[in-house]
Amino acid sequence: MALGCTLIMSVTNSTIATTPPKVFGFIPQYIFYTVLAAIVIMVVGYIVGRLVEILIKKISYTTGLDAFFRKTSIGRALLRSGYTAGDFLGLFVKWVIYIAAIFYALLELSYASPNLSFLYDTSRSVLSYLPYLVSGVIILIIGLIMVDWISDYFKRSYPVNDQYSQTLLNFVGDAFRFILYYMVITIALSVMKVNVTILYVFAQGLAWAIAIGLGVAIGLVLAIPLREPLRRFLEQGWGGSRRDNKEGGSGG
Repeated sequence: MALGCTLIMSVTNSTIATTPPKVFGFIPQYIFYTVLAAIVIMVVGYIVGRLVEILIKKISYTTGLDAFFRKTSIGRALLRSGYTAGDFLGLFVKWVIYIAAIFYALLELSYASPNLSFLYDTSRSVLSYLPYLVSGVIILIIGLIMVDWISDYFKRSYPVNDQYSQTLLNFVGDAFRFILYYMVITIALSVMKVNVTILYVFAQGLAWAIAIGLGVAIGLVLAIPLREPLRRFLEQGWGGSRRDNKEGGSGG
């Protein structure tokens, strides 16, 4: 009898020892704290995202970044969409923080159970790719702004008085802008780990198209100013040869 009581007590004690502690009497403690940590991460991410957005808007307004953006093609396009530079940058940074917070919370939840291993893999993949995405977008924005500034500076550096030279200068400046756009986009996509092999194929055809277009533009621009001098030259040459022929015939 004593042996049976001892066995029952040992089994009961081992069962109590292996039973995880619970919160509120029914939630396992490790699950409760894991979910609580995930909630805290998301709340902190939301607060930080909102504060950073407000800070970026104020910095953009006080430093004159909004006014500078209006002078670029991207800035004018954003303004037509109802966004200033501060609005766009603040919104972008805010959502990057939101996404990071969400997937960090999911990563924390994946530790609650072995059955949630897919959350661990997905979260680690997204969080490891996020820096490449942010770097590519930053390169794209800064690169396109610099391209607009360089192209406009090129056009302003060579003032012309006649319409034909201005047309040629505008064409060269726009072609230069388009080539730099292509380079910036290709670099940004490469940083984002996007396969850009197909873009290199398009680049070859694009180079030929730009070369042909530039040649046609130069020809059209030069044709009109040179038309009158060429006509006088041909008339003088043709008229001189006719007079020579007449004099030679009368002399004979």
